[in-house]
Amino acid sequence: MSVDERHQQILALVKGSGYLAIDGLAKHFQVTPQTIRRDLNRLAEDGRLVRHHGGASIQSSVRNTRYEQRRTDRAREKAAIAQRLAQWLPDGCSLFLSLGTTTLALAHALRIRKGLKVITNSLEAAQALLVHPDTEVILLGGRLEGRNLGVSGTITVAALDQYRVDACLFSVGGIDQDGSLLEYHEGEVAVVRAMMQRARQSVLVIDHSKFGRTAAVRLGAITEVSAIVTDQALPPNLARLLRRSAVELLIANDTAPRSKLTR
Repeated sequence: MSVDERHQQILALVKGSGYLAIDGLAKHFQVTPQTIRRDLNRLAEDGRLVRHHGGASIQSSVRNTRYEQRRTDRAREKAAIAQRLAQWLPDGCSLFLSLGTTTLALAHALRIRKGLKVITNSLEAAQALLVHPDTEVILLGGRLEGRNLGVSGTITVAALDQYRVDACLFSVGGIDQDGSLLEYHEGEVAVVRAMMQRARQSVLVIDHSKFGRTAAVRLGAITEVSAIVTDQALPPNLARLLRRSAVELLIANDTAPRSKLTR
């Protein structure tokens, strides 16, 4: 079997299952796991599937990767992003924290800050923040989704009217080539939009795998945020958009400047 033939069969198998592990594919094709890793990396570089730790899935604009899988995907990158932002934020600020595995990493990283007030629609983030003795945690009400332990809906949006915070910290499912911020669920987008409208600044936290990734629901534009925290340099087209709009870019593992957060 040629490499191209194997690639086509891998795509068909992953599409049929939604997600397949490297070990399973190696056994199916009777090749080494290293060979399958190279195959998946090549297919991911071509935009034909989404690479995960230990496997791959088919990219979809209407269905995100399972939340359990996203917890482990690029965990090191997400932790580095979270540390970078936690170092950048000042003590004593008020924050909205949205759903997502990157924002969940941020909830753990915020333990280095003092005197925070955090309002979130993520049950897991709220639980992670509870171990910070100097942080006030407010969990928003609404419809609880079992797929990601997040709260959304009209009750959640209405509850946000009580607050006016220093910053909204959020993530998205993807950033299109034109700078559109994209997500998969209208209800979650409505909550983040409401958070952004009630925050003095908005900070997007996102790893490099989301650059150029598609999803069906548009949240806004990359030029509408105050700052972006990521793990790698942005593609040239997105970097140009940021420069034109004076959006601050923070790269994980770079020396953290003093926060410009306005309170």
